[in-house]
Amino acid sequence: MRYLQTLTTLTVILAIFAAPTWASETLETNRQWDVLPSPNGDEGRQTLAAAAESLASLDVTLAAEPLTEQRLSRLAATPAEDPLIRALRELLGQAIDRRDFLLFLDDVARAQPDRVRVHSGRARRAGILLHPDDVFKGEPRRYGGQTLAIAPPPRPHDLDPAPDGAPLGERWSARYPNPPDETERLRALEAEGGGDFRERIEQLIEQLRDQRAEVHVLATVRRRERGYLMYGAFTLSRASTRAQVEQRTEELDRLNREWDLDIPIQWQHPDGWRTTIEAAKEMAEAYNVVYATRHGARHSNHYGAGAIDLSVTRLPRNLRLQAPDGTERTFDLSGADEPRDLNLTPRLIEWIEAHYEVRKLRSDYPHWGNANGD
Repeated sequence: MRYLQTLTTLTVILAIFAAPTWASETLETNRQWDVLPSPNGDEGRQTLAAAAESLASLDVTLAAEPLTEQRLSRLAATPAEDPLIRALRELLGQAIDRRDFLLFLDDVARAQPDRVRVHSGRARRAGILLHPDDVFKGEPRRYGGQTLAIAPPPRPHDLDPAPDGAPLGERWSARYPNPPDETERLRALEAEGGGDFRERIEQLIEQLRDQRAEVHVLATVRRRERGYLMYGAFTLSRASTRAQVEQRTEELDRLNREWDLDIPIQWQHPDGWRTTIEAAKEMAEAYNVVYATRHGARHSNHYGAGAIDLSVTRLPRNLRLQAPDGTERTFDLSGADEPRDLNLTPRLIEWIEAHYEVRKLRSDYPHWGNANGD
């Protein structure tokens, strides 16, 4: 009997150490309340108070914002007369979807992973943050029912570039790189002939930052090879069958030839179609690509001086802008339902388009184009 007990204990220990590494890199999500109390007439204040206690020892970050015990407790203490959704968006600086955010906290409290890293792209896809589909199509992203990646995503500049002939994967994001920082990205616009576009964009950025908005220039000029690889990673990451993988890889190989790119990538992974899909997901994560189309991969205005990917969050309650044409306007963004995110505020987008001579691609969260460049 003692021998059997010892053997059982050893088996359990070995099983723990042999557990797959991905178990700690993903979170299974649902729309039920497993650990935290459900919101009950208080918009979720009790849910947040319980989350503060349950997540106290965990390292959880959402869109680069740490979800600490102190911050969650502060949100839980939001006065009853103040809308909780506004407090969430102001403190965390993101277009939070209140209920889906609380459901996410419940899943983290249930799973108790040591570390959670959900960047803004992941959060929008999962419904934790508002997605362009919520705002412009009336098709809300619903959190739950998917596997959410929670490991820190790879950063292209930290990876060794993939060698010629390598199968798809995250290392391809290190080839054909974008300009490395904001200064170089804006300089690249001017170097490609978009000096006036750069001036208009910089005037907008300066005013936003003067009012303490958080602004990130994610991309400007992009090589055609990189756009093609981003599209390939995106479309393959959404395949679910062998037939889809074969059809999409055949198309990608054909486009590689027809577009005279000659990129030495192997789109079908030698370990099979399932591994191809997983490698495509890793590659798409490295690019942080949320949206891509074949037309965009072929004709993107990023391939010159015609586009900028811009993220602007933490907009103030009252935003004052003066356009290059001299027009001024103050936007009241104090309402409880305001996303406080430039890319998700239709009336603000429309005014900027009209007075800064730019065009916002609604379906692609960060993308703005030069209306004078078409």
